[in-house]
Amino acid sequence: MKIRVQVIVESDNGVGEVVQDIARLERGQLRPEELGLTLTEAKGLLEGLQRTVIERQIVEYSKQQSSCPLCSKRRSRKGAHDIVYRTIFGKIELSSPRLFHCRCQPQPARSFSPLAELLIERTAPELRYLEAKFASLVSYGLSMKLFEEVLPIGAEINASTIRNHTLAVAERLESELGDEQAFFIEGCERDWEELPRPDMPLTVGIDGGYVDSCE
Repeated sequence: MKIRVQVIVESDNGVGEVVQDIARLERGQLRPEELGLTLTEAKGLLEGLQRTVIERQIVEYSKQQSSCPLCSKRRSRKGAHDIVYRTIFGKIELSSPRLFHCRCQPQPARSFSPLAELLIERTAPELRYLEAKFASLVSYGLSMKLFEEVLPIGAEINASTIRNHTLAVAERLESELGDEQAFFIEGCERDWEELPRPDMPLTVGIDGGYVDSCE
């Protein structure tokens, strides 16, 4: 038995569609280990599907950026360079065109790269989320081994990358908290007993601690 997996992409205006093969599977006499998809096949399918979806999205985005949004004049192309974008389902190499700004309004530079400006961080938010989540539970090395087992991009990730991305996520979260406050109660300490009781429940976060005695 031969199985073909295809992706059909329809345009928003309903004119034309793109059909693309992403995988071909073969099955012979049924055996338990070949019932359904294997993990390797599943990772290949996800990587192929991810690549197809991203490529079609980039094509649509490039079309939108090819004309000036104000005067609709077509922008001239200066060149292109490749950028690498890492997602949970694969590392994708994308062509990033560089366009000249339209002269209908002043700009700080003559040219720009729409895709490079859109993808400032070259790692997908979901991948950073998974890296930070598992790195908070187990070591960087064990997180790497887990990704190698279950994700198509697992072979492209190492412990140093996970550590650096986790540190970046932690620094961003810290910056969103604002300046650290020693006290959250205003006024003189001798007047605190007269303050109304706060609403329940109370939530207290403890970064770390040691209990010397249960007494």
